[in-house]
Amino acid sequence: MQPEKRLFLAAVLILIMNFVLFAKIGDLNNQVSSLSQNNNNLQSSLNAISSDVNQSLDQFTKEQSWISPVEVNNEKTTVGNEQGLAVLNWQIKDYQEGAEVIFHYRQAASEEFKDIPAENKGAGFFEVNLPMEIKVEPFWNIQVVRSEKFGTATSEMQKPTEQTVGYSYYVSMKTGNIIKSSEISYFDVGYLAKIKYEPIQGHVEIKNNKYSISLVENQDFASVLVKFYDDGKVIATKAMHVPADQNGLRSYALTYDPGSKSISHIVIQVKYINGNTFEKEI
Repeated sequence: MQPEKRLFLAAVLILIMNFVLFAKIGDLNNQVSSLSQNNNNLQSSLNAISSDVNQSLDQFTKEQSWISPVEVNNEKTTVGNEQGLAVLNWQIKDYQEGAEVIFHYRQAASEEFKDIPAENKGAGFFEVNLPMEIKVEPFWNIQVVRSEKFGTATSEMQKPTEQTVGYSYYVSMKTGNIIKSSEISYFDVGYLAKIKYEPIQGHVEIKNNKYSISLVENQDFASVLVKFYDDGKVIATKAMHVPADQNGLRSYALTYDPGSKSISHIVIQVKYINGNTFEKEI
């Protein structure tokens, strides 16, 4: 056979082998891709099954629990200026009449648990009145806009400090010589500090060291003052008033130019008709 023919046949054979090899590689890639997809589907199915099992287990645990979660009764709960009374309710399933039910609580982990005998309200429902120290104050929602020397402005929202009034607790029930206790849980009633007063809405604009301040009118306000400070020294105290000719949404307004005096911060003081006074530093 001539050399040219042998080279031609060898080239054709190599092409055929490459074609077959590429085809097998393509099939192998498809198989790998299919296996990967099947693995992903299997993983998704396992995750779904695990989630269903966990939900069913949680639901089963709740149904089998001998006591329902303790809840704050907001309708009965009362708050004063510095103290309050949180009313708590729960239900004991299959309660045996005459069993002694006690509510145990503490505010700090270092404290010993204190006991309050629970009041039987019937049908396995119980209630306790928990005395608490809580500072009742309004929620301040003040937007502050500062203009820089070159005309740019920055805006910020004064974020209030949330008050934490939390308790660890558990409930015990004594039937004869048998005592059972619930798990130690936790609840926070700090939000009750904000429910007595409507939020104080306002706006403060500081431009070229001039102050424009406004607060949405509240019928419970007796007076509103703004104190201007240079560090710890009061530079000026100005009263805010509601303009008589303002229509629609009425607001207390004040414009103040301290001139060459330096202002480090301001304090807005609101006095309510009940005599309570609250301040917000900006």
